[in-house]
Amino acid sequence: MTSSLSGGARNPGQLFLDFPKADETSRPVIETGSYASAVTALRRWRLWPGGQFAIVGERQSGRTRLLRLWAEDAGAALVTGEALARAEIDEIARLSVSALAVDDADHPGAALGLLAALNLCRDRLTPLLLSGRRQPAAWFSSPPDLRSRLSAMPLAAIDPPDDATLAARLREECILRHLNIPEESVNYLAQRMEPSWEAVGRVADQIARTPGRAEGLRSARAVLLALGMDPG
Repeated sequence: MTSSLSGGARNPGQLFLDFPKADETSRPVIETGSYASAVTALRRWRLWPGGQFAIVGERQSGRTRLLRLWAEDAGAALVTGEALARAEIDEIARLSVSALAVDDADHPGAALGLLAALNLCRDRLTPLLLSGRRQPAAWFSSPPDLRSRLSAMPLAAIDPPDDATLAARLREECILRHLNIPEESVNYLAQRMEPSWEAVGRVADQIARTPGRAEGLRSARAVLLALGMDPG
């Protein structure tokens, strides 16, 4: 669960902070293909150089879920870059007591808050995990100290999706929508759909709207046609 550092009236010095709860869906983590390097790095978090690490990947690639799972494992507070941008230094200090994960740490306004978090976690030997769309070195042009620290940060990337990973993600999205489609249809769609993370949710939504719900290849083909994708 993400942390909320604002929203509504609050008492001075009061920190609105939740710690992550177990994933209610208990879905297995996809450990292969596009996720292999990221999952491996997160499982070895106690060995991170300097205790700090970054995960990078495109929108809807699963970055947030990986951060939540790590936060649960490490007992970390989880906050967004947008919330960090609005946080006072005492709030950031409270966040960094045991371990901290910052999702969308590349938020444009988060530079100073992120630098404070980096320094506090370093001084306290507190593990810190960041996520963003691109490599950390490209997140901010200033202050120079922040750019230098981010440039040196070890990272793992969620790679662009291959067919097998698209199929695994599509299965997940269908389960979340209570759709039960055969493996033949899942593989057919994964091999022919637009190869992007964003497209997975659109395909699953279209399956729910399409007669036959991709229970056969004819219906699966209709799903792609409805989205303007070439069924081959």
